[in-house]
Amino acid sequence: MLFLRKVFPVKFANRLILLGISIFLCLLLMVIWNLRADAIHSETLTGHSRVIRIPSHSKGSQRSGSSNLILLGPVVVNQGKETEKAQMFEAYQQNPEEFVNGRDIAMPTRVAMKKPFVLSTEKGKGKKKKGGTPRVNCLINNLTTVTCMRATKTGEVYMPFKFIEKYFQVYGEYINGSSQLSKHKKGTFYFHHSNAPLWPTPVRYDHSKEFMFFGLYDVEGRSRVMLISGEHGVPVSSQWNKSGHIYPIQVAQFGLSHYSKYLTDTGFESDRLRILEDGGNVTGWNVPASATLKSVKEDSGRNCIYFNTLNSTDSPSLLIDEERIDSCLTFDVRFLSDAGNVSVIISANSGHEEGTYALAYHTQKTYKLTREDSMVYGIGVSKDWRTLHRDILVDFKKFAYGVGDWAVRKASLTSIVQLEVRGEGYIDNIGVSPKCHRGHFKDASNWLLRTQDKNGGWPVTVQRVVTSQKLTLPPGWYSAMGQGQAISLLVRAYVTYKEVDYLKAAVRGLSIYQNLSADHGVKAIFFDKHVWYEEYPTQPPLFVLNGFIYSLLGLYDLTQVAEGKELQLAKQLFNDGMASLKVMLPFFDSGTGTFYDLRHFTNPGIAPNRARWDYHTVHIAQLLHLGTIDSDPVFNATAQRWVGYLNGEWAPHN
Repeated sequence: MLFLRKVFPVKFANRLILLGISIFLCLLLMVIWNLRADAIHSETLTGHSRVIRIPSHSKGSQRSGSSNLILLGPVVVNQGKETEKAQMFEAYQQNPEEFVNGRDIAMPTRVAMKKPFVLSTEKGKGKKKKGGTPRVNCLINNLTTVTCMRATKTGEVYMPFKFIEKYFQVYGEYINGSSQLSKHKKGTFYFHHSNAPLWPTPVRYDHSKEFMFFGLYDVEGRSRVMLISGEHGVPVSSQWNKSGHIYPIQVAQFGLSHYSKYLTDTGFESDRLRILEDGGNVTGWNVPASATLKSVKEDSGRNCIYFNTLNSTDSPSLLIDEERIDSCLTFDVRFLSDAGNVSVIISANSGHEEGTYALAYHTQKTYKLTREDSMVYGIGVSKDWRTLHRDILVDFKKFAYGVGDWAVRKASLTSIVQLEVRGEGYIDNIGVSPKCHRGHFKDASNWLLRTQDKNGGWPVTVQRVVTSQKLTLPPGWYSAMGQGQAISLLVRAYVTYKEVDYLKAAVRGLSIYQNLSADHGVKAIFFDKHVWYEEYPTQPPLFVLNGFIYSLLGLYDLTQVAEGKELQLAKQLFNDGMASLKVMLPFFDSGTGTFYDLRHFTNPGIAPNRARWDYHTVHIAQLLHLGTIDSDPVFNATAQRWVGYLNGEWAPHN
């Protein structure tokens, strides 16, 4: 150091000294690194560590110490060439010492490697984001690669949740720390094995009470429900047919849902009707000079409002200005003219401006006709009195989604402004209420009365294709689920209104249960022994679980009100089905969830059809309800095991 300071200027000499010290420290670190690598070699063969150092044999690599790391077993593999993993592992298994010492070993060109399961690979020291954790490649089943992160200190590998979510079919959501939902200031990631919540636990199933958990259903809010029919007051479905059809199962669910809500949704106050006009006077009406509107006594002796606008371009209107948004509008109407309508003018806010729209209930057969600022609901051509129960909020939403304008879709109903009449006819009992539960329940029940065919069934009018074109049901097929839910609805209508026609229709519905699927019925036989009622009566059968249990609940409901031979028949059909269910229930248990049906038993070559989590929770709820009817412990025990599957508690393996 003194020599350098004598030969060179002091500042330059000091820099040379610092450079020399730096070079010395670098060489020292390299020596320590090599000693560490040797320690890893020995730990691999003598201890429990699974880390080995592999000398590089790639062409052109002559530099001493050039190597790659590989961690064997269910940890991290780090090597130069992705395609050589299987061969390298096979060579290591055959002769570890030879492999570690770097001697030439013949490697097969293709090795089927079942172990180790490779979580990730890391080339060199890994790419590190500034201020972050090193990125590594995760090789999945030797087929595909995703980018992961590896903690430097612990060696823990973190896979992106986007991959985990899809690969393991699990669910998760990060809630920011500023949210009240988060339990920590830094935020919380909520991980879920399933995406379907459990339905409320039943106390006791009762034929006169709410139907299972259907009070929580929003049937008309489903995307496949095009609208609520103006003529019949029931849902029109686009399921399996985009032009629309009335699907009996959907009608029954619509009725059962609103019956259940009528009993549980803020009590009977939810349907309390506030009368706006009862035919007594016309003081609340605005009547153009060219139109006629007056209070009269109709031929049947009914006091009502007579209107005639056939020679007028303007319409009489009744100011409602209902800002409380009691969205259920009810009225009785009888048209004398072939063409006529009752229009409801509403106001809606899209966030930027207030808009005015019209919902017209017109004497035509088409389901709907959507215009830019109005929607026409066909109520059919009839000269008889009819009662309409219209949920204006639902009708407006269906109109909004039929319009391409996004602003209209986002608009929210702010008020019902007025009601207008066109054509010639009578109108009476105009009123509003918060909900239409009772009206929808009766509309659905009456539709079942009117449309039941001579066989006692409610046929589905569209084709149903099952299992990728392999099984097809032509229009006119019956569904055991449809029969069962229709009977459950009719029994509740009979209990509510005490009208025997509802009970008679429910009893007639039993005949479909007795016919085999091949004979235009719904009955199938599992392995020539166990009776099953088919939701989709295909040939060969499918044995759908949830539809079968719904068919049993309908039978049970009927046993609570039927008498004589009808009671005995309903009991026999129910008992036969319950006996089959107790035997066949284990077939639907996959060990990690449930099967939707048993198509893999009856259709050779078809893969099992696993139930989605929302259907899985329906299975659980159905068994718990059956457990309140039948004391056999199989229902509750199976249901509790299936609850565990929702939380990842799989059945044990051998």
